[in-house]
Amino acid sequence: MTTDALHTDELKKVFSQKDAFNVQDIGSFYQSLEPADVPQSTVNWRIYKLVERGIIQRVGRGKYQLGVSSFFEPGITGKMIQVNRYMKKQFPYIKYIVWHIGDINTFSQHLFNKDITFVEVERDVVKSVTDQLRDKFKYVQDSRAASSLYPNESVIMVRPLVSGAPVQTIQTVPTTTLEKILVDIYSDKVFDFFQGNELSLIFKNAFSSYTIHQERLLRYASRKEKREVIREFIQTIK
Repeated sequence: MTTDALHTDELKKVFSQKDAFNVQDIGSFYQSLEPADVPQSTVNWRIYKLVERGIIQRVGRGKYQLGVSSFFEPGITGKMIQVNRYMKKQFPYIKYIVWHIGDINTFSQHLFNKDITFVEVERDVVKSVTDQLRDKFKYVQDSRAASSLYPNESVIMVRPLVSGAPVQTIQTVPTTTLEKILVDIYSDKVFDFFQGNELSLIFKNAFSSYTIHQERLLRYASRKEKREVIREFIQTIK
């Protein structure tokens, strides 16, 4: 299929002002340019080629934006690798993720001088995991504690992992996604130091730098009863 058959120039003009568009929108676009009916199979194939060539990107189930997909991968620190090995050995049957607060600094204006490795586990084992990690590592804290126990130290913080949270695996380490980070820093008290203009800037930089699956983000926000407020907040930062 040639580029002309995809009508890429016209497509870019039509959809340049839209935050997102769906399969039906793309089908209607092609139907408006061609005299004969365009079968859905042809529309689907053209969408596949548009994505393959970096003309559009998927941002959700059946939703697209103009541009090339760029997905955020959290950094994997040496401590994360240590923690992951320990978790696999001590808790082989529970679901967990490990990530570092430094991933948020990627998007913030002010670098936050905190060294926190988060271990998120099923809610009913937070205490037992915290106790077990304290046998191996020096500074381990339950995120539900009233205040920081080790304010100036390199800390492992154990948090409840919400069911249905969007996660991924990088270098064999189960870890977070950008969608999860954004919802968490908006919602959770442990991230209260990200507020106001700083929070808006983090969201703006995330959306401008990487492909965000908004459907996945909002589905996770629903699990935390924050769907509508986060959806409205996203509209203010675009």
